[in-house]
Amino acid sequence: MSYQNKSPFEVFRGQIYEAMQEAFNTIRVNKMRSFLVILGVMIGVASLMGMVSTLSGLNLFIADSVSGGNDALISLTKFDITKGEGTKEWMKRKNFEVEDAEAISELDHVKGVMVQYARSMVVKYKDRKASLISVLGSNQELRLVHNVNLGEGRYFTMDEENRGRKVVVIGNKPRQSLFPNEDPIGKLIRINGKEYEVVGSFEKQKTIFGSLAENYMVIPYRAYERDFLESWEGLAEVHILIDSPLNMSAAEDDIRALMRMRRKVPLGEPDDFAITSVDAFVDFTKSLTENVALVLVVLASIALMVGGVGVMVIMLVSVTERTHEIGIRKAIGATRGQITMQFLIEAATLSGIGGAVGILVGLGISLLLATLIGFPFIVPIGWTLFAVAISASVGLFFGIFPANKAAKLDPVEALRYE
Repeated sequence: MSYQNKSPFEVFRGQIYEAMQEAFNTIRVNKMRSFLVILGVMIGVASLMGMVSTLSGLNLFIADSVSGGNDALISLTKFDITKGEGTKEWMKRKNFEVEDAEAISELDHVKGVMVQYARSMVVKYKDRKASLISVLGSNQELRLVHNVNLGEGRYFTMDEENRGRKVVVIGNKPRQSLFPNEDPIGKLIRINGKEYEVVGSFEKQKTIFGSLAENYMVIPYRAYERDFLESWEGLAEVHILIDSPLNMSAAEDDIRALMRMRRKVPLGEPDDFAITSVDAFVDFTKSLTENVALVLVVLASIALMVGGVGVMVIMLVSVTERTHEIGIRKAIGATRGQITMQFLIEAATLSGIGGAVGILVGLGISLLLATLIGFPFIVPIGWTLFAVAISASVGLFFGIFPANKAAKLDPVEALRYE
């Protein structure tokens, strides 16, 4: 192509176009060599995109699991796990009481308060037995806080809750264990020897903990207090629904003041309880996955480095094989810059193709995992653009040495090379 009477930009564009044509021609001529380069970069980028996309979906899934779909939720606990608390010193703090929950329910902006006793028990129906079932003693707000839906039957009524009636709503796991081929509604089961009527069952849930998170059943908390409460037991936590996320701060202040008064915490002393919002729990889980993500990204980067070394080795071989061609190009006027650009673009093209294929493969793996496990599938746009840039950069970086070597060849010596 003649570059006479062309602007510098047009000359540069033409040289880029020619270099890319040469790169694709090299790919066609040296299919196996080019495939190996593309494969090396593809593995690194696919690892990066697959892990980042999966972790993005996992973060969203964990956030939904923790919050139960409630943005305006506050948890009152004996210690704050998000701040690393939980030693024996904090465990010795006294439990909460139902009266605490009743007092909190009278505060402004409080829409509901969930109480919950919990202990693992043995549950039987006829000759079938389910061990280590988590039996919860709770109230009406449990369904709102945990965002669980009924699959069969009904939830216990407010009257049954207040009277402590012997009724139970079972989770999906005990439903399958005790009633694999029959309707559980109306059946009588024995919980630690006490007879309870099944009035409903919860539908199957998709949670990060799988079937373990469904291995539970719920009875009215007053029935739990009468039949199962031990002297050492108490309410380890209370969940509070706020009428609006905008009122979270005011509600937290009111709850803190009330609980300090009820627990007789002296003025100037730290709280002997913790108030944690959904956002704090979500941030805590994100910090855990971010650390995992950092390790995985480092491992993926190592794979990219290996692919980059492959680019450099293949390009060095290419320079050696094309020494005579380089001599001809220099003899007819090609500059060192043009020779350098030719090989750099060739390296960037190979790694760029590997990166593009790697992105598709990585996202495909993430989609497959999301479908199999039940995570949301997310395409991280920022990381996708980063993967495109880094794959091309790998080619440029590791192509510099071979390109410089080609550009420095003496044209006379190169023409003599066989």
